[in-house]
Amino acid sequence: MRMDTITYRGIVDGSQIGYLNSIIDSYDGIAAVRTMDGPAGVIELWIAPEFEELVNTIIRDIADEIGLQSYYKASSRLSD
Repeated sequence: MRMDTITYRGIVDGSQIGYLNSIIDSYDGIAAVRTMDGPAGVIELWIAPEFEELVNTIIRDIADEIGLQSYYKASSRLSD
């Protein structure tokens, strides 16, 4: 997922990144989860524009489970 995606960045419980990834992956093609710093729990989500609202709803719904500390729309990616 590279072109035409929206980037969100977040901080979650590092031990829950795999869980978050499995949830997002279960919705084929809506977004990709990228781990920027596993121990610190820093992640990026590269979201297909038409699914931005859905992904944000999913993140809100599982926020407590994944230990969400921060989540915001980023102006650029940390990596490609």
